[in-house]
Amino acid sequence: MSTSGLDEDFRYGQLAIEGRLITPDQFDAAMDKVRAGNKSLAEVLIDDAIIDEQTADRLTKALRRIVKDERAKSEGGLLIKKQIGGYKLLRRIGEGGMGEVYLAEQLSMNRTVALKILHQKWGEDEEFRKRFLLEARAVGKLSHQNLIQVFDVGKYQGLYYFSMEFIDGVTAEDLIKHDQPLMLEKVMDITIQVCQALRYLSAHGIVHRDIKPANIMLTKDGQVKLGDFGFIQNAFDAELMQEGTTIGTPDYISPEQARGERNLDVRSDIYSLGATLFHMLTGRTFFTGSCSKVMRDHIETEPPPIDQLRADLPRDIVRIIRKMTAKLPMDRYQTPEELVKDLEVLKLDVGGPEGESLPTTRSGILTVISAEKERIKSLERDVLDERTKTTVWRIAAVIGWVAALVAGLVAALRG
Repeated sequence: MSTSGLDEDFRYGQLAIEGRLITPDQFDAAMDKVRAGNKSLAEVLIDDAIIDEQTADRLTKALRRIVKDERAKSEGGLLIKKQIGGYKLLRRIGEGGMGEVYLAEQLSMNRTVALKILHQKWGEDEEFRKRFLLEARAVGKLSHQNLIQVFDVGKYQGLYYFSMEFIDGVTAEDLIKHDQPLMLEKVMDITIQVCQALRYLSAHGIVHRDIKPANIMLTKDGQVKLGDFGFIQNAFDAELMQEGTTIGTPDYISPEQARGERNLDVRSDIYSLGATLFHMLTGRTFFTGSCSKVMRDHIETEPPPIDQLRADLPRDIVRIIRKMTAKLPMDRYQTPEELVKDLEVLKLDVGGPEGESLPTTRSGILTVISAEKERIKSLERDVLDERTKTTVWRIAAVIGWVAALVAGLVAALRG
């Protein structure tokens, strides 16, 4: 097959993955068959009953529209709309898997907002329209200091959009690129604030599903804002999710999410936050390689020990990250509150007498005391485990010595 044909199949496959129609593993396997034979990727996917002919045709048409739009842009023939509904578009500030984000002016309120618009390539797809509107409806009902606020949702001349709070700041991803690795105190502060957002989301039956540095915004005064709810799972809209569908960013995805499990909870977000915490402290992700390899590694492979990458980190942060990113949800922190307790105690240890001050509120003091008790219990369990191992070794040694003595006596008597 020609290089141009393979390039077209690759783009076709990426579009299918982005559309949650096939998994990265299915794409890799199908491309192997494409290279070995004379069929296109669409034909292989149909033959293997991964997608039907109608879906394959829909993807082909969508890819043609994308290529046409790209060609028109390169020729200068496509001008974006200057106004959508009651919003004047100022400039594009970002793009995700489902839509583009523009800096815009809400004319009726005379305020600057971020306007997210569903990609035109998905505008005719009912499932994706539902998912886009689900994001807007669910987040629009929420109000928390550590969540980006959504103001409005609507449709204009076939374009679906919603407006949200514009954050004049940087993302955690920006910080990693410019300041890697980040200072522990800064990372703990970011993590605690994200935990507050997760606690609020969990109370409303929502799993974010895409915790990563790019979705963690920081304002100029250091306040953290968690955004981009394009992949949230709402308990009341579970019908939009299909068993076996993988959603999320591979670098930070939880094992159960990588397997395509449906009934996720906040422990999945805690895993992703742990992977994010690791990235902020080391400047690297857990795993590298293709999308499918990284997902398999999250399921099967233990991440590299962080203390081997940063020897200056205290033992407790190593323990915290290990617990956050345990393969089994039951072995992780069960709630964001549990994680915050451990981080608050660690902040006191790291800050020292001239660093973090002791809490002054009754709830703050009780939180630290409770967390310290849990840490002492954990240390006691570790000590008991070591004592148990030592006792077993000693007993085994004694048994071996007695066995050798008896064997010697028996040999002497026979002699």
